Amino acid sequence: MNFSGTDAETYEITLQPSGISVNAREGQTLLDAIIRGGVQIPYGCRHGNCSACKALVLEGDYSHMDRVSEYSLLGFERDEGYVLLCSTLAESDLTIEVEEKESDIAFYQVHDFEAEITGNVQTTPDIHVIRMKLLNPTAIPYAAGQYFEFDIPGLSETRAYSMAAPYFAQDVIEFHIKRVGQGIGSNYLCSLSAGSRVTGSGPYGNMRLKTREKDLLFVAGGSGMAPIKALIEELFSEPFEHEAWFFYGARGKQDLYLTEKWAELEREHPNFHFIPALSEKRPDEKWTGELGYIADAVKRKMGSMPNTDAYLCGPPKLIETTIEVITRLGIRGSNIAYDEF
Repeated sequence: MNFSGTDAETYEITLQPSGISVNAREGQTLLDAIIRGGVQIPYGCRHGNCSACKALVLEGDYSHMDRVSEYSLLGFERDEGYVLLCSTLAESDLTIEVEEKESDIAFYQVHDFEAEITGNVQTTPDIHVIRMKLLNPTAIPYAAGQYFEFDIPGLSETRAYSMAAPYFAQDVIEFHIKRVGQGIGSNYLCSLSAGSRVTGSGPYGNMRLKTREKDLLFVAGGSGMAPIKALIEELFSEPFEHEAWFFYGARGKQDLYLTEKWAELEREHPNFHFIPALSEKRPDEKWTGELGYIADAVKRKMGSMPNTDAYLCGPPKLIETTIEVITRLGIRGSNIAYDEF
């Protein structure tokens, strides 16, 4: 959403304990104002479904947007002045107590953008690989693991999709989008042909490669392959001396894609291991690989992993069951990053 107009009211948002101030326009969420102001703070879904961007309003007037989940912001928390920054609008100057993140990782400025579709290929019955070229601006730096948000005609809210390649990999940006039956956003994007134009903003998200100095576990399902692909490509763009495993869950063989890419990476790098698993294999499908849910495949194939970082992307059940397995195998919660959709 573009806030470049000059007719909207502007409010000063002061962050404590740092004392940093940013400006928020009328109708702009506090989270968007803070991120665009160059301040790093924790956040997740950006749509009121998680509690990652919870903060305390110390002074000033504000309003909650209707999308705030009752579970992500409880009634007594609202009464005490807590808000979800992603779903709160300023109605006056505000003073907010917020957790600011350490600046030991690169911060990428959020931009509004326009892009042109250059390719749209259906790779499985419901996943499209969509590539687009930025027109304005012509480049937006981002970290592997982050996502862009797209404006969808007929919707007041945007839809988020992760980049499927590192920033340095190519001029054209790649996304893997799963077409959902009644999903207005996915159906719109998956129906676009070359030459169509889209608008949005980004980059957003805090899932990114933290270190190369330990073993790494990647787990994804469906279109959750997108950010994992970007992270793995970034990982092996430089020398990596530890072990990396990529477990990928699909329903049947028809839902697998890019398998040759991962096989080639295994040939090039003996310390990379790709393990797909089918949860709904048909009786007539020839398959000698792993069966069942991907978390069960991780449990069967992996041993103790105390010095390992994990990156997960997929639906809530995949995230929940995988975290349960890998914490029992020794991976600490602080070493697990995930993107749930």
